[in-house]
Amino acid sequence: MNLQDIIKNSEKNIATKNILQDKGSATLIQLKKGAVLKEHQSTTKAILVLIAGKAIYEEKERKEHLSVVSDFVHIPEHVTHKVTGIEDTLLLLIQ
Repeated sequence: MNLQDIIKNSEKNIATKNILQDKGSATLIQLKKGAVLKEHQSTTKAILVLIAGKAIYEEKERKEHLSVVSDFVHIPEHVTHKVTGIEDTLLLLIQ
């Protein structure tokens, strides 16, 4: 099974698919080129992992470029942030 196959046929600019939910969760996020996952906050600490493409993660005081497969960023709880797809992108959010 391949993570990209689970969500690759979406026509939406931003698509998500929860792939694990128990005590934590793992969610695939697909961003089309130029799509912006608007500012929001996480209620728990999380890790955002780049599976394919390129993206930028931004907080008020921090900007992280995710450009190499397996790049990741720690997301603190209750911190406002957004994510922008620089090209068609697939991310894995682990909470």
